[in-house]
Amino acid sequence: MKRKDRIQAIRKLLINEGVVYVNSLAENLSVTERTIRRDLKVVCEQGIAELFFGGAKIINSRTAKDFKSKGINRIMDKLNYEQPQSTLKSASSKVEIDVYILGSFNVDIVSGVTRFPKVGETVRGNSTNFYAGGKGSNQATAASKVSDSVHLAVKVGTDEFSAKARSYLASTDINTFSIFESNEVPTGNAIIMVSEEEQNNMIAIDLGANESFTHEEIVSEFKNIKRSKVFLTQMENNFEITKSAIDLAHGTDTVVILNPAPYSDNVKDVIHMVDIITPNETEASDLSGVQVTDIDTAQEAATIIHSMGPAVVIITLGSNGCVVYDGEKCEHFETYDAVVVDTVGAGDSFNGALAASVAKGIHLHDAVKYASAFASLAVEREGASNMPEDSLVKARLNTK
Repeated sequence: MKRKDRIQAIRKLLINEGVVYVNSLAENLSVTERTIRRDLKVVCEQGIAELFFGGAKIINSRTAKDFKSKGINRIMDKLNYEQPQSTLKSASSKVEIDVYILGSFNVDIVSGVTRFPKVGETVRGNSTNFYAGGKGSNQATAASKVSDSVHLAVKVGTDEFSAKARSYLASTDINTFSIFESNEVPTGNAIIMVSEEEQNNMIAIDLGANESFTHEEIVSEFKNIKRSKVFLTQMENNFEITKSAIDLAHGTDTVVILNPAPYSDNVKDVIHMVDIITPNETEASDLSGVQVTDIDTAQEAATIIHSMGPAVVIITLGSNGCVVYDGEKCEHFETYDAVVVDTVGAGDSFNGALAASVAKGIHLHDAVKYASAFASLAVEREGASNMPEDSLVKARLNTK
């Protein structure tokens, strides 16, 4: 067995058992105890476990419950607005999770403009609004409209935006949370321009606390990840943590979905561990090397991306729908007619609805159709986190 495979096997045992022993690992993996000690050293350097004489044990981290009592109550006491009627809940260790989402929370500062400015040009904004955002938060909000068992793990700062984050999340339909806190960096935020003329958006993101996840925090989430039917993540957290989480999820029975946005070449380091990948046309172009401009080039890109390892490739094409390739058949799905108001949350709404549909056991093609209808309703609403109800989606599905 190769070293990488041994380390993966050791990680899985640590997650499931909490402790491993050198002598039994050496026997089971058919290597020397000296080799196992070297492997354990690597695992411990990754922050997953700590050594003791004769073996290693998984590192314990503070629980979401502890964080809730020490963090949210302290901050909420300082706020001027009323505490939400709902409270942030941590997941029970005995309850199966439909969709686990590791992701980001940002405060979106959205300015409406008639058209995008040219370089060096100033244009007048028609409106400015503040919304809850971040791909993780948006996708969890979308998934929660489809499933009542969605778990979201995010990290925020200790600033005024973090208080608003907790207040917003407590008011959503998301079932359970793991909210971590950074004292060093602020809550993530995004500056967004929405153009009336182009009916599109431009976004600049300061990821802040989203990029400060620690190995200890991810280790504390392993118990939730392995109980989920679908694991969904994006690229708005620090990559090494995202990679560790995908690595863990890949070693369980959960379906791993990666939305490779915002795109980074780091995606190529984890794509072989992904079951479903959902790039848009820009991300698919960067990943495949094929410039995606239409359905034909999207299909070409999908086959190349599929050869990198994922079982299913779904390339979203905005108003042109999406292309799905499962290794045997490449199929184009048309979008649903929509009166476009705000496209910021289109991709997030699609991914969240897709993940929840897959978790409910819906056939992939039907899940894609549902997610497409869901996204068509989402773009008719202002704000990336403003997601439609399931009943409206089912009604739109009946229009075709």
